[in-house]
Amino acid sequence: MHLSFLRLMGLSCLLALVIGIGGCTPTSTGPATSSNTGNSNATANANTAAAPAARSADEIALLEAAIKGDTAAVKGLLDKGTNPNTKDDEGRTPLTEAAYYGHTEIVKLLISKGGNLWAKKKDGQTPMSMAASHADLVQLIKHNMDLLDAARNGDNKAVQTLLDNGAYVNVRDAEGRTPLTEAAWENKVDTVKLLLDKGADPNLKKDDGTGPLSIAVGREHKEIEDLLKKAGAK
Repeated sequence: MHLSFLRLMGLSCLLALVIGIGGCTPTSTGPATSSNTGNSNATANANTAAAPAARSADEIALLEAAIKGDTAAVKGLLDKGTNPNTKDDEGRTPLTEAAYYGHTEIVKLLISKGGNLWAKKKDGQTPMSMAASHADLVQLIKHNMDLLDAARNGDNKAVQTLLDNGAYVNVRDAEGRTPLTEAAWENKVDTVKLLLDKGADPNLKKDDGTGPLSIAVGREHKEIEDLLKKAGAK
C-alpha cells in the first residue's frame, strides 16, 4: 500500500507539472495593426490632397456665363478681375466651354484677358478640340496660337496676316509668353516694331515676372530695348 501511495503521489505531481506548464504558456495576440492604421491615414491624406481648390462665387458665375453665352456677364466678371482660367472639378474652363458652345465673342473676350488656349480638361480636351464643330472658332484659336510662333520666328508677313484675321496681339501662352516677349527674346527688331504698331502692350509680363524690356536688356538687344522704352516699357 505504501508503494501504491507513492506511485499515486508521483502521478499527481507529474499531472500538476504538465498543467502548470500549459497554463504558463503565453497566448499570442499578434502585433497591433499599425500598418492598417497608417494606410487609412495615407488614404485620408490622399483624398484631402485630391480635393479641388475652392472657387469663388465670381469664378463659378464666370464659368456658368461662358456656358450660357452671356457676353455681358462674362465681360463684367472679367473687368472685375475674375480669373479667366478658373477650373471646375472636371477641369473645364470658361474658354473650353465657350469654345464648345460656339460663343465666339466670349472666346475673344477670354483670350484678351489671358484665357489659356493650351488648357486641358481632365479628359485631355482643349479649347481647340472643344471647338471642333465650329470651324470659325477653330481658325480663331489656331491663328492666336500660330501668332506666337510667327513672332518668335520673325515672320512679319505671317504676323500681319494672323492679326488681320483676328489674332489678338497680346495673346498669352500657358507660361504667359506673348508675341512681344518672344520677338524680343529672339531679337526680331522689325517684328517688335510691327507688334508695337499693332498695339502690343510693352509692359505685359510673363508668369515668371519677366517682360519684354527685361528680356531685351538681359540679352543685350539694344535696338529693341530702345524701341520698348520709347513705347513706354518699364
